[in-house]
Amino acid sequence: MKHLRYLNRHHLADHVFPREGEIKIGESLILIEDLNELALIEAPFVLVGILEDIGVRANHGKAGCADAYHHILSPLCNVQENRYLKGSSLVLGPILDFKDYMEEAQNLDPTRDKDLARLRSISAEIDQEVALLIQKIAEQGKIPIVIGGGHNNSYGIIKGMSQAFGKTLEVLNIDPHADFRALEGRHSGNGFSYAKEEGYLGRYAVFGLHESYNNQSILEIFRASADLYYLTFDELLIFSTEERDRVFKDALRWLGPKPIGLELDMDSITGFPVSALNASGFTMRQVRSLVKTAAHLSAPAYFHIAEAAPSLASSETERQLSAKAMVYLLTDFIKSHLAKV
Repeated sequence: MKHLRYLNRHHLADHVFPREGEIKIGESLILIEDLNELALIEAPFVLVGILEDIGVRANHGKAGCADAYHHILSPLCNVQENRYLKGSSLVLGPILDFKDYMEEAQNLDPTRDKDLARLRSISAEIDQEVALLIQKIAEQGKIPIVIGGGHNNSYGIIKGMSQAFGKTLEVLNIDPHADFRALEGRHSGNGFSYAKEEGYLGRYAVFGLHESYNNQSILEIFRASADLYYLTFDELLIFSTEERDRVFKDALRWLGPKPIGLELDMDSITGFPVSALNASGFTMRQVRSLVKTAAHLSAPAYFHIAEAAPSLASSETERQLSAKAMVYLLTDFIKSHLAKV
């Protein structure tokens, strides 16, 4: 893979702040130099970074989610190792660094047809590397946790998982948008529709969809298919916490007992710095609860945190909080998943 690279201890040195009498996760997590090493490692989780925001640009969105992975390194590395979480359960890296594509994209204007076509062509090229990396990780029996980039990467992840398992994958997406737009060239708004069209995606549930931000065509496609399901955020507004938890568990049951994928678009959270800001969404506490519930009940085969753009935060404090929020979510997933096992 042309864009694949790895972290080493030297890279982490500036992110870990040791303290006498304590062990930080950054001191004990596992680093690799080759994917083949995964076969010899017991750690079940592999944290994958994807450095791109081209799929978002190709969807006429606001760039900025390419560096989410870099922002989480310091808060992740300084999580305490204790009886709740061990660094030995997590492999850090590998990374897909699409620096050359990003440099090209700086000179492309999505309002021009030719440039838009190129952005979508690049997105399709990114798909292939994402799919191959995820397939290789899954074939080693590991659970990818993917951070960075746009929701276009859902397609490559689902494709890679499906090819590793030799069957379609059921997916739950916590997202205001179904990302089931027309097959008009690859971008962040049609990862799931392409995965469905090409036979990688089985049942697909969207939890917390916003009624005013999905077009009529998408809603009709969902209505006409027995494999597609959504529950709107607008409906959830009149639900109690207990009712919301019940219908979320219903959605997990609807997906069935087979391995599922768990997708989280960070624009489902109110005010989180992303490409498409959400003025009325889930709270961080609510999303943590949903992730913990899904991880514990369904033990997902992968977890994808998409669209986060800490660099778009309005202040340094907000940037730090957004990075730390992602660390809470990925550690919630790991701890709850392990509790299931």
